[in-house]
Amino acid sequence: MAKIDQEVFNKLRQLLVDITGNDIEEVVPDADLEEDLGLNLDIDLSRLVDRINQEFEIELNEKVVFKELTEEAHHASVAELAKLVYDEYELG
Repeated sequence: MAKIDQEVFNKLRQLLVDITGNDIEEVVPDADLEEDLGLNLDIDLSRLVDRINQEFEIELNEKVVFKELTEEAHHASVAELAKLVYDEYELG
C-alpha cells in the first residue's frame, strides 16, 4: 500500500465518521467504503465528493472518483480515496 498523507487521512477520516456514523477506530486505511463503512457508492458518493471538495477546497469529479474506486484491481478503500484526494489536493 502506498504511503498515505497523514493530514489528508485525518481530515478524510473525520469526514467519513460524520457521513457514515461509524466510530473513528473503524475508519482505517484498509477499511472498504462499502463493506466495512456501509457506504453505497451508487447513492452516497455524490454527497461524499461534495463534502470532500468543500473540506479540501478541491474539485474532484464524482464520475472519475467512482471509476477509480470501482476498478477491478482495487477495492474501494479509505486509502484509495485518500490517495485520490491527496493527488488532487497537491495539484492545487
